Amino acid sequence: MSANSYGVVVEGDYDSAVYSALIRKLTSPDAYIRVLPCRGRTVLMREFPGLLRTFEHEIEGRPVEMALVIRDADGKEPDEVEARMRTRIQDQHYRFPLGVRFHAVRNAMEAWLLADVNAISPAIKRRVGRLVTRSRSNDTPEDRLNPKETFRALLTEHGVGNTPLLCGEIAGQIDLDVLSQACPRFRIFSELVDC
Repeated sequence: MSANSYGVVVEGDYDSAVYSALIRKLTSPDAYIRVLPCRGRTVLMREFPGLLRTFEHEIEGRPVEMALVIRDADGKEPDEVEARMRTRIQDQHYRFPLGVRFHAVRNAMEAWLLADVNAISPAIKRRVGRLVTRSRSNDTPEDRLNPKETFRALLTEHGVGNTPLLCGEIAGQIDLDVLSQACPRFRIFSELVDC
């Protein structure tokens, strides 16, 4: 059962665009989603317990059904990052019917954008008139230590600037089955969101 309303705390504006699009694809285009971007993971880790309180009165004084805190693991073990986040609120009580859930993306969110060239290519073609050609790699996008650099290099190679709008557009076009096959941590995220 999916929630109808979500409060989401993320690292920044690019994450806001991507996770909003992915949550809608996983649940419903009509889902209510309020995203609070932080200014990086350090701010997120420091401020998310207080930011979650914002969602307790989000919808006409009522709480959203589910709160999510999502960040990049940046080379650390995702399960350990999630455990640290849980520890930060262990003595807190929030009013969300489906609770607070945590997710750490292995390395960085851009790995998920790299998973489906068929979502990237039309977004780039609309901007510069060229399709993306994908070079074959033996690793999966989540195995790349710095998928942000890989993603930016791909855009630069095609003469396109990286923007939250572009990232959200790509996320909105991603084939969820392709993404699930390429990125095992996305499967965990999809189960978390669409409980």
